[in-house]
Amino acid sequence: MSIQGFAGRQRGTSYILIVAFLVAFADIPAVARAGGDPVIRVSNQDVRIEGDVALISFDLDAPDGGTYYVALELRRENDPSFILTPHNLTGDVGEVRSAGPRKLIRWEYMRNFPAGLRGEDYYFRIEVTRAGGFPWLWVGLGSAAAAGAVVVILAGKSSSTTAPPGVQELPMPPAR
Repeated sequence: MSIQGFAGRQRGTSYILIVAFLVAFADIPAVARAGGDPVIRVSNQDVRIEGDVALISFDLDAPDGGTYYVALELRRENDPSFILTPHNLTGDVGEVRSAGPRKLIRWEYMRNFPAGLRGEDYYFRIEVTRAGGFPWLWVGLGSAAAAGAVVVILAGKSSSTTAPPGVQELPMPPAR
């Protein structure tokens, strides 16, 4: 097989793999939405400082009976690149087994910042996701990999590969 023939075949295979990948992932959000996942929302967020502890209270508006994963980030209004994931958290953070009002996260911030934090533009962002949901990402990746493997196998089966006129073929490497 010539170098030009090989490069052209690789390019065609790449296009097919990209199309297969896009088709596989285009359907995942639609399938995930069709499951009727309820809206999960954080409301009534409030922050109080009591001594060396920051108390972050909030309401978790979500269906009862679910398990949720609650994550907390400290951010700055004047510096969008500033994102700090606090340590030394207790309370309704991590895996939370029930939704409802009056959730509370305690952060012993002085253990991380003995001199305190300078500035007034800090705020907390609380992100909540449903824990233990169906792994759509892994299903999509597996589907894309399977589709790619099929395309590579089918593209590798060609009836005859001859070089076009005027193109010199490379010899096979010596056996070792």
